[in-house]
Amino acid sequence: MSTGRLLDRSANGAGRAIVAAQLARWRAAERKLAQRAGPTVLHDFRVALRRLRSTLRAYRPYLVHPQGLRRRLRRLARSTNESRNLEVWRGWLAEQARGMTLRQAVGVKWLRARLAAEQRQANSYVRGRIKDWFPELRAELRQVAAHAPPNRPGAPKHRSGTALAKAIRSDTRVLITQLESVVTMEDRFAAHRARIAAKRLRYLLEPFRDELRGAATVLRQIERLQDALGEVHDAHVFADALRAALVEASQQRSRAASERVLPWPGPDETSGRPAPPGSRTGLLLLVRRLRMDGDGRFRELTTHWLSGGLDELRARLETLARHCASVNRGGRI
Repeated sequence: MSTGRLLDRSANGAGRAIVAAQLARWRAAERKLAQRAGPTVLHDFRVALRRLRSTLRAYRPYLVHPQGLRRRLRRLARSTNESRNLEVWRGWLAEQARGMTLRQAVGVKWLRARLAAEQRQANSYVRGRIKDWFPELRAELRQVAAHAPPNRPGAPKHRSGTALAKAIRSDTRVLITQLESVVTMEDRFAAHRARIAAKRLRYLLEPFRDELRGAATVLRQIERLQDALGEVHDAHVFADALRAALVEASQQRSRAASERVLPWPGPDETSGRPAPPGSRTGLLLLVRRLRMDGDGRFRELTTHWLSGGLDELRARLETLARHCASVNRGGRI
């Protein structure tokens, strides 16, 4: 990010510079998404949007922005969740489909077809929301990047280093608190909140990677933690989709049995393509594989992070916070 030395600026000046650079990336991702240029365009759009939201959150005491802007950005971000989850879920299914027997593949093929249809619908919805909301959001973010508060004599001077140190310590406390609540794979919501906290710390530090000694090492640690939490999160999301598929397949099986003993005409209760006979075999195989995969991911999270691995990360984050605070006391980084 070419924004000069951010730590030498005021908190407002650093925040506005970061917003301007991130907005340019978001605009570039939006153009590619509109052109459907490549398989990762939605991911790039979502990451750019998350960076902007994290910056507005971290620098909210120092930036001036339209009322409700953060809420509107959150709504847009949430509108992309289903499309992203379906994309990752379908990729996992494609890997699992390799080497299956014909009998096992029946249910998997049906599920993949259904999810492909759902993703087409979700992608269309996302593009519509972006087309409707992006121009206004972009204009409001440009205002944020351009608006410098008036220089009032006697007003407190908020420096970038001090503001960054405060944000690092606050976000670190949140991350550690959430991770300490993750004990088993059942602690889904604590793990999800920890994942969000890790992302916020990562996006907070990224603009300072090149000018804050030790930031690059800490960022690599946070990225590994985020990846581990993300794999656990994906397993939880996949489980939701698989439960729904199993329920539908079971309903189809029960309906077929009832129609054999009560063959009178009834209302058509199915929606979309019904699960073919024998679907449960492949779906139950996916359940077993997902359970093994999810438990394995959680063991890795426990081994590398939850069993004492956080102490080093916490200490390094505190060192970064002290370095940031020292900038405004005449210290050197």
